[in-house]
Amino acid sequence: MTSLAERLARPEILALPHVDIAANPASARDIVKLDSNENGYPPLVTGPLAGDINRYPDPQALRLTARMAALYGVAPDEIVVTRGADDAIDALVRAFCRAGEDAVACCPPTFGQYAQAARIQGARVVEVPLTADFALDEDALIDAVRRDGAVKLVFLCSPNNPTGDVIAPGTVRRVTAALPDTLIVLDEAYIEFADVESMATEATRADNLVVLRTLSKAYGLAGARIGALVGPSSLTAIVGRVLPPYALPSPSLAAALDALAPTLMPIHAERIATIIADRARLAGLLRDADGVTSVREGGANFLLLDVADPAALARRAEAAGVLLRFRPQVAPGAVRATIGTPAENAALLALFGQTAGRTNRTGQAIRHTKETRIAVAIDLDRAEPRSIATGIPFYDHMLDQVAAHAGFSLILQCEGDLDIDAHHSIEDCAIAFGSALSDALGARRGIGRFGFSLPMDETQAEVLIDLSGRPFARFDGDFTASHIGAYPTEMTRHVFRSFADSLGAALHVRVTGDNDHHKTEACYKAFGRALRQAVRTEGDSLSVPSTKGVL
Repeated sequence: MTSLAERLARPEILALPHVDIAANPASARDIVKLDSNENGYPPLVTGPLAGDINRYPDPQALRLTARMAALYGVAPDEIVVTRGADDAIDALVRAFCRAGEDAVACCPPTFGQYAQAARIQGARVVEVPLTADFALDEDALIDAVRRDGAVKLVFLCSPNNPTGDVIAPGTVRRVTAALPDTLIVLDEAYIEFADVESMATEATRADNLVVLRTLSKAYGLAGARIGALVGPSSLTAIVGRVLPPYALPSPSLAAALDALAPTLMPIHAERIATIIADRARLAGLLRDADGVTSVREGGANFLLLDVADPAALARRAEAAGVLLRFRPQVAPGAVRATIGTPAENAALLALFGQTAGRTNRTGQAIRHTKETRIAVAIDLDRAEPRSIATGIPFYDHMLDQVAAHAGFSLILQCEGDLDIDAHHSIEDCAIAFGSALSDALGARRGIGRFGFSLPMDETQAEVLIDLSGRPFARFDGDFTASHIGAYPTEMTRHVFRSFADSLGAALHVRVTGDNDHHKTEACYKAFGRALRQAVRTEGDSLSVPSTKGVL
């Protein structure tokens, strides 16, 4: 049975012969590769761009396709990885729209690339404007497409750019059901920031629904240009025909695979949660600002403001070095502002005479070696969330004790060579933990700096810490048992040495007692309590707790 995609596709696309692209096996380093007319000499570049860029990348991007398919819950043949979602939009128009004959429909104000790609291809653009409150007028859209008769593609953006409004999945289903002979393209570039589920998996089961995704927004890869189109395999096969060979450059493929490593996913989730929380906080502050008529929060990573004097705002923004996107086609005073880092958000608020207040002290560390892949995120001013997965249950429990007793949030994920033993994972997690904590402390202004002893049943543990910036470690204590579960007790001494070195702290640990479980746990708990005292803010938040004036 012929699919809808095959019936709608341009005949010229269906008639294209198979593209003869050389195979690029994963073992390319081990073979003599003389099939692709590449330059076999190493590239004359250094740094992260070096690698094997004298060789063509994987033409099918098989590893990244598999990873993104898993991320979106679809099969590899139901996704096409593209150079950003823009490339997917362009590929759809080129695959289905004949110049001077076919049309696309979109609902302005919305992302301008839908109409731009159509006009470049010579297709007409049918515009069905959003309502006065920027809602989709589904009845008007359905009627316009039916009356036109030549619309091949309908582009819907949810959350919509630039308004941030989310289209309910039920509305999308009604449109697809009412227009069974038209491809409905749902652009979900901002879906990770919205309180609604993606329709990607649903698109693979529907003849006429296509979903676009991107790694630019939620995963911080705008410069890598990685997007994707999700739909039934009959459609993805057709779209794949119009893409150029070797479309994705090797550095972008490598960056995307690194960014989507399983160890990093909890960090991405926490960043997304932070952006959502900051979006709500900034919206509340800006609604009270002079000259702001309204604020639309929406479900994306930006706010749409309506200001009384956009020209004056533009002058202030230029003087402050802040780039905003003015959108007069939405409303005379419409301005789109992205939710950024704490410093960037403070700069935005300052344009409107608002202060951000004290921001949380956060730190991150990514440690990738041949033995481990570790990601850590710490927030010293929040007690939650705490999520630790090292692959060593007792060590997870110990690190959780540190964070719980220190009173800060800790996310730590590790993939290590546990098939060899636990040494590398334990050591590298301690190094990454200390590095993230040092990052969160920054210049170490306004902190307690010192701290603690702790009794636990028959055991007494004493941890003395000085966040001086000068690493030193001393550990007094012995263990009888070789292991507690999969955790080698001999590593306890090594862990605290790694903490001291990566944190930049003088760390003295002393433990006595009879039960090795109690002794080990008491060390970690006391360390957490010492950190609670040492990292807490007190007195002048700008002062350095040292007579030298610097740590």
